[in-house]
Amino acid sequence: MLRDHARNYDPIFQHAALGMALISLHGTFIRINPALCDLLGHPQHEIDSTAPLDHIYEDLLSDIQRFGESLPNERKASGRFERRLKQASGRELAVIVHVSLIHNERLLPLHYLVQFENGTPLLEIEARLNSTELALTDIQNSYHELLEKMPLAVLITKKGVIQYANPAALQLVHAKDQSEAVGISTNTIVDASYHMALEERRRVYDVRKALNPIIYMINCMDGRQKYVEGFTLIITYEGEQAAVGVFKDITDQKQREEYIMQSEKLTMAGQLAAGIAHEIRNPLTSINGFMKLIRSSKGSPETYYEIIESELKRIELIVNELLVLSKPQGKHVSKPIDVLPILEQVITLMNVQAALKNIEITFENPDASQWIVGETNQLKQVFINLLKNGMDAMDSNGTIRVSVNSTEQEVLIRVQDEGSGMTPEQVQKLGQPFFTTKETGTGLGFMITQNIIHNHGGSIQIESEPGQGTAFTVKLPKTIEPEHT
Repeated sequence: MLRDHARNYDPIFQHAALGMALISLHGTFIRINPALCDLLGHPQHEIDSTAPLDHIYEDLLSDIQRFGESLPNERKASGRFERRLKQASGRELAVIVHVSLIHNERLLPLHYLVQFENGTPLLEIEARLNSTELALTDIQNSYHELLEKMPLAVLITKKGVIQYANPAALQLVHAKDQSEAVGISTNTIVDASYHMALEERRRVYDVRKALNPIIYMINCMDGRQKYVEGFTLIITYEGEQAAVGVFKDITDQKQREEYIMQSEKLTMAGQLAAGIAHEIRNPLTSINGFMKLIRSSKGSPETYYEIIESELKRIELIVNELLVLSKPQGKHVSKPIDVLPILEQVITLMNVQAALKNIEITFENPDASQWIVGETNQLKQVFINLLKNGMDAMDSNGTIRVSVNSTEQEVLIRVQDEGSGMTPEQVQKLGQPFFTTKETGTGLGFMITQNIIHNHGGSIQIESEPGQGTAFTVKLPKTIEPEHT
């Protein structure tokens, strides 16, 4: 009777994806399907009788029998429980056992229909997820601990608003705790004189997805101001794009550089003054002569006035450019500037001194403007230093060639002289304080030049051979032409 009744389940048994079995009320296998054979690891063709399985899975069958006997007491026709089950290979599975009590036509208990659901893959996935979650938590904790212990200031911002500041950053801006810094706009921290540079940096990133190193003046919570230098990385923070800024305090360094720079400016101004004084005498002599002609003549020819005006303008230009070098500088405000007019002004100034040594300065000027973010007076000092070094390296006669080229990312300004050149060892030492190839030099001029270029996010390349001259190539990050110039 049981066998006949079991045959009614043939379609279910043969095609079911789940392991299924008919189990007697006494806890023995009546029949098992192919899926259960696979689950248990016993090939179906090797099973002549279910009797051996009754012995192997005696504990399992006892659990099913007890569970099945409890169903009527709970007024249930079916139920389920979870159990660990070993395959024939010894591998342990996590199985969900579904037990249904089957009745005959007279509603008497007949046997159990049992389905075995393999929950092992799900548990393995959950275990891997838990492991991954723990690993991510460890990484996050390590990352947070790293930020907390970093000696450099770290700020994480979203859309220009501070989300996190490590202890070094709080100390940098003199904030008491996180609550005093978090939620503040970077425009509040960065001094207003650098807001244009800050906006320009963001604008360039939107187009080129690159952020160059930057120097800012910041306003601390106690009213003090500091200079900081740093770089920025774009990351995902709490599910959104954020900027991580890493900064160091360079206030003392900037003050030392300003002092050295000012001293070097005054020295350079004094050296230029000697040549300029001679050059100014020429237009003054012309002006004096034409004034005498005007007095002695009945009329006043317009041409005389035009020449006098032209000569006065030339004197004014030379004197103004000289004053730029000697006057103290306040805050250096970086902004988008076209580098070509700066070079033209510097070459006009240096032509005075070059003429005294019979040196010609040529300028290969590209047609298009070349925009960078920088500070005009500092860049003038860079190019004056390079031209002056070129003239000092040359005897009388010769040519210094200035040219400008650009790539998609950089503007390249090349200054090529025909001087004595340098050995590789001398080139390596350039920029060290008090190293110089001149008899009366200090080496500070090139050190200042390097610092200014570095502060502008650029670099300087030197090519030189003894007796073949030297070429300095200044590379500065290119920016987008501002909409309103």
